[in-house]
Amino acid sequence: MGDGPLGISCDWQQTIQQRPQKNIPVGYLLDIKGMGKDDSAFPKSSSLFYTPFVGEPAYPGVALQDVGAKKAVRAVGLITQLQWEGGKLDPMDFTVLISPENKADFTGITNTEIRQLKFWICEWDSTAGKWYEKCYPLGDEASGPPNEMSARLNQKGSEVMLHVGEPENVGVTDVKFCQMTFQVIPDKAHLCNIHYGHNSNDKDVYSWGYVEGGE
Repeated sequence: MGDGPLGISCDWQQTIQQRPQKNIPVGYLLDIKGMGKDDSAFPKSSSLFYTPFVGEPAYPGVALQDVGAKKAVRAVGLITQLQWEGGKLDPMDFTVLISPENKADFTGITNTEIRQLKFWICEWDSTAGKWYEKCYPLGDEASGPPNEMSARLNQKGSEVMLHVGEPENVGVTDVKFCQMTFQVIPDKAHLCNIHYGHNSNDKDVYSWGYVEGGE
């Protein structure tokens, strides 16, 4: 079985208004493609969100951009929860805040195919006094897509496990987001390794998924 579990709760407010460093991760859903959509037009928009991360990310799926004196990440949404029980076949559950502009793109999904899924989570190491990369997909480093998850949306009966809520104010800000939850399972064609940093010095590689018919 796998090496998890993962149970990560993220502080989305760090991405809206930067605050003093806290021992709470900050996460970004960088990109998601597939679901029967035209990849060049889906999702409709991505946004720049502040990141408190300092340094050069090891994950090639993320690019930091200068916004004045601050750094920002272009992403489809902000991760608030990532859950995985740890088994190679166990689903991964994402909870993400997305722009209301993208609500229609993710509503009424019936196609479970995921062509690309990239995410990045960082966290402050108070002992070392610096930010580090906590979690991101390494992908199938042997024979499949690198640096992204090989997965498909889980489906229970006729229900595809992707749901989007109505726009609402979050926290004490006047910024509106829609909460999107989705559950992914292995695509049975590729393995997917996950980088997991315990702190700025210690890290693991967790294994998720399997190849159907493989040894």
